[in-house]
Amino acid sequence: MTAWGDDEIIAKIREFAEANRLPPPAPVEAAVELETAVGHSMPPLLRRLYCEVANGGFGIDGDVVSLSDSGRWFSEEESLIDIHRNWSAPHEQMDLYPNHVLPLATMGCAIWWCIDLSTPAGNMWGWDPNALCERHRLFPERLTLAEWLTDWLQGHRTFPNVPDVQDCPDC
Repeated sequence: MTAWGDDEIIAKIREFAEANRLPPPAPVEAAVELETAVGHSMPPLLRRLYCEVANGGFGIDGDVVSLSDSGRWFSEEESLIDIHRNWSAPHEQMDLYPNHVLPLATMGCAIWWCIDLSTPAGNMWGWDPNALCERHRLFPERLTLAEWLTDWLQGHRTFPNVPDVQDCPDC
């Protein structure tokens, strides 16, 4: 799949945002807050979408969470900032999941598309707690944010592709 360019993606999502009355863009301070907490800049496309187009509500099923509290929830989570606080809070699985990979859009049944904030292209990851053991519930995908958004804008509803883990006795 060939992704569209950032400007084309932004223009199409801006049309979607206007047609679906999505929240106005998030404040730049919210992007800075998340980036400071994570220790990585957001991929430029994601930052532009949040700060120039809409504070969530776009993507597959309109379930990309807001960057900051917008007054509207697009999943069971208030915001990406809130998700990061919960995701990075100390817990027994802390070493299993990197701090820079965050849930971005829910697919239902606790399945999420996640984004790697440590990569400029925003490499996508999948999260499926129903399919694999704790070590393999979070897995890299072969899509960047631009490819994932292009796929959605072309009318597809792609789910994360759970890997076949054959050498794990717990999976």
